[in-house]
Amino acid sequence: MKLNLQKQKRQKGSVLVVTLIVGVVLLIGMSSYLQLVSVQTVSVARSQLWNDALTVAEAGIEEGLAQMNNSPNQLSKNLWGKSGANFGPVTRDLAIGSFGVMIVTNPAPTVYSTGYVTVPVSGAVVARRVKVTVAPQPLIGLGLGTVFNIDFNGNGIAVNSWDSSNPSLSTNGRYDSSKTSTNGDVASQQGLVNIGNHTIQGNLYLGPTASYVSNTGQVSGKIYSDYNVQIPDVELPVPDNGNWLVAPSSGSGGSQVHDFQSSGYYWVNDSAKIIVEAGVTVTLDVRTSSFNPAAVEILGGVANSGSLNVYQESGSMTVAGNTAATASLKPQNLYYFGLPGVTSITFSGNSTFTGVIYAPEAALTLNGGGGNNGLVGAAITKSVQMNANYDIHYDESLARTGPIRTYVASSWQEF
Repeated sequence: MKLNLQKQKRQKGSVLVVTLIVGVVLLIGMSSYLQLVSVQTVSVARSQLWNDALTVAEAGIEEGLAQMNNSPNQLSKNLWGKSGANFGPVTRDLAIGSFGVMIVTNPAPTVYSTGYVTVPVSGAVVARRVKVTVAPQPLIGLGLGTVFNIDFNGNGIAVNSWDSSNPSLSTNGRYDSSKTSTNGDVASQQGLVNIGNHTIQGNLYLGPTASYVSNTGQVSGKIYSDYNVQIPDVELPVPDNGNWLVAPSSGSGGSQVHDFQSSGYYWVNDSAKIIVEAGVTVTLDVRTSSFNPAAVEILGGVANSGSLNVYQESGSMTVAGNTAATASLKPQNLYYFGLPGVTSITFSGNSTFTGVIYAPEAALTLNGGGGNNGLVGAAITKSVQMNANYDIHYDESLARTGPIRTYVASSWQEF
């Protein structure tokens, strides 16, 4: 009997080879699949980290904008350091990464933010950088603004406009009644605007709950009923060195004078005469609750004028029978800011005022015969009672040169 052993061995060898080939193919396929999954996992992870870096960068943008709108006129507040025209950088650590943010004001207000996210295991850092250009919204964007009522008694022009930086609308930078325009806008968030026998050479802006009383033709522009602009309260600024200086003083009694010959932050607790020398910039903290300055003189004329920013903490301010600022000045040279504790501002006699009044919690009363040169600049208060012959002439340049109310984003770019 013969056994075919050679053939059986050949069959077993063929099965082994086929098995090995199939195993290799499966191994290659599995390896390729695992590599594909690994690459896809890394790609998804990196994409997620890429998105996270942008999220972190935008968190920095939000903080930068919050800083600007928290203190729009003093961006170094809240421990943001200043270097030239830049504020910051400020860094923050978040759960998914960190960011560095900086505010640049020149040539245009811009917030720069870079978000950083660390790649696990490798330790590589993914970074994305964003910049947002912002547009400043002026604090003094109209001639007369209130939170509540406006009551015009008397006759003539209530509010018109001019422009101290435009030769066509001023004479040597001063108000000229023969060169006026119709941008003397009036606004009230709530209450009643009684125009009386006056005219408004501009638009009238009313909040949703405000109303007005007038005759035909007393508003030269349009009347709007959707006015909803925030009027922020005043905060006392922080001196650069943290200290308020005692105001220089000479004389006594009715002849006492505060003559400022050096720029700086000063405080007073009286109503003595105030003189600011040419080219000097003074920020003044008024601590008396009854501020009735004997006179305010800002020297230097239009070309080299001094500058005075008054902050009264509480009480009332009265200007009676004197000139609050010489008519040779631009309104931007004198700002009066009433903090929330200031509840009353009164002008009487033949007093005039060339400057800006901003006191959102104060009732403004304009009495007497200020007349054609009554208030040259602008006023924003809680309410207004205008009596007799007292006009307001809004300087349009205040919207460009004055304090900022808020900032709004105007462009977004990743780079």
